[in-house]
Amino acid sequence: MGIKRTCLEDWVEIDHKYLERHKYKVQLFRQHPEKTIQHLPGSEEASFEALYLLADMLPRRYPSMFQATETGIKNLVTNDDWDLRRESSVWNNCHPLQVMGLLSTEDWFIMQPDQEDPSITRLRAGANCFPAGWKIQERIGHSLWEIHAGKVPMYEQKLAVSMDRFFQRMRVDSPVMRFNYAIDNSPELFHINSHHNLKPEVQDPVALDQLYLRVERQVLQRLPKTRAIVFSIRTYVTPILEITKDRDVALALRTSVDSYGPELANYKNKPLWQDVVGAHLDEIVRGQGEKQKR
Repeated sequence: MGIKRTCLEDWVEIDHKYLERHKYKVQLFRQHPEKTIQHLPGSEEASFEALYLLADMLPRRYPSMFQATETGIKNLVTNDDWDLRRESSVWNNCHPLQVMGLLSTEDWFIMQPDQEDPSITRLRAGANCFPAGWKIQERIGHSLWEIHAGKVPMYEQKLAVSMDRFFQRMRVDSPVMRFNYAIDNSPELFHINSHHNLKPEVQDPVALDQLYLRVERQVLQRLPKTRAIVFSIRTYVTPILEITKDRDVALALRTSVDSYGPELANYKNKPLWQDVVGAHLDEIVRGQGEKQKR
């Protein structure tokens, strides 16, 4: 699973694209509400708890961007003044996870135990503007097994049991982080159509300058009161030609893609881009080798 520990102060990451992403989220929430927001009964308390935790952290972590107020939080970048009290009229039109998504660049999800079988963890709510080839309206209420089995290579054989146990054992004081990545032929953030297991014959030939590295920074945090798990995804999309300017990154990428087995290679669409990306990375490796010989 590639998990490592993190801390609440590093829950979110903000960079120079913050305002651009915020504007895009406002547009997506308005134009595609059913495709960006889903929530089931029983997830409300956990959603509010997650929001209050984020609203408490942001002014401390980014004091030049956020200010705590008597009723909630003010975004000094967008000038949005959020009244987060439960009786606020904000909730007539917004969901707590939606507000979290507008305060940050991350997408947010609430995972809770199944009511009849607590060993099963289900997706109970989500604000998802930047999906990597999936639709939240098709996954809401699903278990980890239903979300991953038959889709993620080797999930049933190697990951299912360990993931279920991991979610059950997560502690409040031990948030964790992992990274996931894919090479894609589109920079689109609102990527709701599947981009796994695509067939080369149905795709136009790809050029190197049309390929992007899509990286997800995923954080899991257990909430102290409701005991639900907050799952956040921060998405970065960078042109391959930009990311491989760093030779160390290029070498690490080459090592990673060379390690794919057949199932994972198809899942990651390696047949679509392996020729152009492979040649590019080989050229970088050769250049590094020649440099070391001098």
